[in-house]
Amino acid sequence: MARLEEKNYTYFTTVRGMCRQCCELADARVFFRDGQVWQQSLCPTCVNEPALIAADQDWYLSHVLRTMPNHAPLKGAKPPKRGCPHDCGPCAWHATPCQLPVISITNACNLRCPICFTFNRPDRNFYKPVEEMRETIDWLIESSGPLDLVNITGGEPTLHPQILDVLRTCERPEIGRITLNSNGITMAKDYELCRRLAEFNLCVILSFNTFNGKVSRQMNGKDLVRTKLRAIENLTRAGVRVALLNVMTHGLNEDSIPGILDLMRQNDNILSLTVQTMTYSGQGGAHFPKTRHVPVDRGARIVCEQSDGMLRFDDFVTRPSCHPLCYLACYMLKSGEDFLPVARFAPRERIEQYLEDSYLIRLGDAHEFVADVINELCAQGQTEYLAVARKLVERLYPTDKTVTDFERQRIAESAVRTIYIHTHMDEDTFDCSRAMFCPDLMPAEPGRLIPACTYNLFYRMMDERFYVVPEH
Repeated sequence: MARLEEKNYTYFTTVRGMCRQCCELADARVFFRDGQVWQQSLCPTCVNEPALIAADQDWYLSHVLRTMPNHAPLKGAKPPKRGCPHDCGPCAWHATPCQLPVISITNACNLRCPICFTFNRPDRNFYKPVEEMRETIDWLIESSGPLDLVNITGGEPTLHPQILDVLRTCERPEIGRITLNSNGITMAKDYELCRRLAEFNLCVILSFNTFNGKVSRQMNGKDLVRTKLRAIENLTRAGVRVALLNVMTHGLNEDSIPGILDLMRQNDNILSLTVQTMTYSGQGGAHFPKTRHVPVDRGARIVCEQSDGMLRFDDFVTRPSCHPLCYLACYMLKSGEDFLPVARFAPRERIEQYLEDSYLIRLGDAHEFVADVINELCAQGQTEYLAVARKLVERLYPTDKTVTDFERQRIAESAVRTIYIHTHMDEDTFDCSRAMFCPDLMPAEPGRLIPACTYNLFYRMMDERFYVVPEH
């Protein structure tokens, strides 16, 4: 009997992926090599290179094989006809409720970033009408219930001529916070806009990839370093809360992390950092010089390596409501310019417990958990943080009034900072099993919610508001 050809990898499983070349669905092989985890499309007609999906095989196995919460079928789910990802709306297979609706209100943008992973047609501007936005918010709440966040994006949403009216439609008791994605160009020029934004319960998610002008030109098409810093200055002066969004690209801008952590230490208005690893897809990203993918566990380790010993990998926890290859999060108590990761004095499983049904931690009736945290801080001799925690508890659980979950989240911002590691999927890494657990959903049309990566890879280019077939 002929001997089978020896392979330099260990086969693990097969997932429903896609082909980068023809963009059709195809089986994809998941395999282990050199202690890492790779995925490779098995398209019958095209040749695809493997993509790194986890840097640590042991971490991958311990998390991907865990049982995940299954809420299928969701309210309003439709029976599948063609199978994932062709029946999104969501279909009855989708296992996670909407926790972060991501609403594109315009295709207009004042940049053409080489790293952009979405599509925005340049020849005809679209601005979502305010009444349509109001209807979208109505059915979102009806279908999904109370939401920690509603994310407004584009294009560049500050170019919408009625941006303030659009934001007002989101001021609902069922919505904890509005987040507004921006490249910061308008905010750097227009302090009055920043002042008006401060009137809302809003957090600006400001893209911030580098302190190096040359790298900025590679990633954004121009040197925007001073513009970004000026936007932070204007937003801070106006009293607007900020979250920084860093697109981490292998071999290009990992060294930006120390400076960003310094900004978080020095500026109390900066609440969080999201490291979104490079996605080689969309209008720009599909053509960006491709290097090795940065999977979620590697992204977290890079942040730790760049933190000058402040962070360890085990300071990060998974979000139980989504696939472990998509999100990791680190929560930190802030005292002055110092951070102390919460996972060092609170059980990881308890932290994850308060994230089961929400994007942000909902402590609710968690007096026992908070008491345990304070006792552990005391046992560790963390006296500086102990004072911060006790003061925070007094505000979270006052004896003279009732505080809602959303109000507790806003109160916690005074003492807690967060680092998220978030990996979107592209043609090389798409996996239907990840898509079916996605809590970040795009309201593509009334009554229809589509997982974010599935939307970017399969649906946005079918919407004439955002995509036009390029001329050849």
